[in-house]
Amino acid sequence: MSLDKDNNKHRGYTEDSKLNSSDDSLEGRWSNIQADYRKKNPSITDEDLDFKSGEFDHMIASIARRTNRSTDEIKNEIRNWDY
Repeated sequence: MSLDKDNNKHRGYTEDSKLNSSDDSLEGRWSNIQADYRKKNPSITDEDLDFKSGEFDHMIASIARRTNRSTDEIKNEIRNWDY
């Protein structure tokens, strides 16, 4: 079985994206709220969410640009999201 160079690429929400509900890292929380977040922010595109492992901050910046908010606002929203 060959490894695809895009194996670490995230493309939107899947059930497998739900890591662990006790994962409090920003990226872990994102995996758990992504679908709900997208419903609340329909202007966010798949391209905005397309990131490789290690490029999570790039995705946050893309969401911030798309929603006309700061990266700190996006990070705080993810940290404080109720799920």
